[in-house]
Amino acid sequence: MTRKILRDVCRTRLSPYVTLVERQVETNGRIEAFHSLAQADYVTVLAVAKDGCIPLVCQYRPALERDFLELPGGLLEAGEAPAACAARELAEETGFRTTRAPRLLGQLDPDSGRLENKLWAFLATGVEPVESWRSESGVERILTDRSELLASITDGRFTHALHIAIVGMALAAGAF
Repeated sequence: MTRKILRDVCRTRLSPYVTLVERQVETNGRIEAFHSLAQADYVTVLAVAKDGCIPLVCQYRPALERDFLELPGGLLEAGEAPAACAARELAEETGFRTTRAPRLLGQLDPDSGRLENKLWAFLATGVEPVESWRSESGVERILTDRSELLASITDGRFTHALHIAIVGMALAAGAF
């Protein structure tokens, strides 16, 4: 099977965060339209405090109309280094700061069929609470530990697939 992109047909900005991309793709001599979403890269951090505490966030996700337990993270800003974004998001969402640069666990493709962005996965150890931190509106900080995080994955309370992949990456690296 041979495929090649013939041309971008249209780019439609849907919001400041998402652009719908339409391309013509030739597959075995047949031309088809293909759609994908372009957006900033995701950056997510699994953080562990000196005492073993793991800060998570709980927030409502309109796409699935429910609250989700997640690792802290967000979208990479233009010109921002992924490690700096991980540290910034950790502090903003959980009130914990990194004491050393977060360790890059890897870079993943969130959905190779529809999304054009990357996921930068980090591990930050030895994180410390930020004094006078205030939570973001709509984001609740949840403090847990390693055994409870793993239990929440097993029993279905923690279901964010990309974030479970980051936990798996940290476990596979022997870092968590």
